Amino acid sequence: MKTIVDGIFKQNPVFKLALGLAPAVAVTTLAYNGLVLGVATGIVLLVAAVISALLAKMIPQTSRPVVHIGILAVLTMGTYQVLLRLDPQAVASLGIFLPLIVVNGFVLHSLERNSSVSEAASDAVGKGAGFLIALVLVGAIRELLAYGTIFGATIFEYQLPPFALAASVPGGMVILGLLLALYNAVTGQGGELSD
Repeated sequence: MKTIVDGIFKQNPVFKLALGLAPAVAVTTLAYNGLVLGVATGIVLLVAAVISALLAKMIPQTSRPVVHIGILAVLTMGTYQVLLRLDPQAVASLGIFLPLIVVNGFVLHSLERNSSVSEAASDAVGKGAGFLIALVLVGAIRELLAYGTIFGATIFEYQLPPFALAASVPGGMVILGLLLALYNAVTGQGGELSD
């Protein structure tokens, strides 16, 4: 349980590890986009982590990255096909970032650990949930500021032109930067040199 909580808060892929920033900025113009990409990434990560942990003793250390990418490619394409049937519009909104789960930095980083199946699954659930929360949070803030809605539900009837910037990539960078600063202030981290 501690591993799951750590993956969400202490080792959040976006806010702590600064991995997966490209989809966090490019895709999350809407909270729904963040939700779909976060769930898809979490499912792929969980299944890949379990498979990788099961195969870890059979695969030489030098070959693991190639095997991990192969596993991720198969799982991502399966997820892509399922999503294409369930919600083709979401697949179109996510664009290239859905297939890029295969080479997402935080997913590959999570698979590199040598651990038991249960530890790998716990780590994947925690980091997947942390990634999902980060994407939905960034998407909800951007959607609220740019369109006055969250998950399509109207919150504000009016729009202020300066806040329309939130729907753009530069606006996403600003919002993500502010959230990273807030995370660092709340956790008491940041400002020190990296190890």
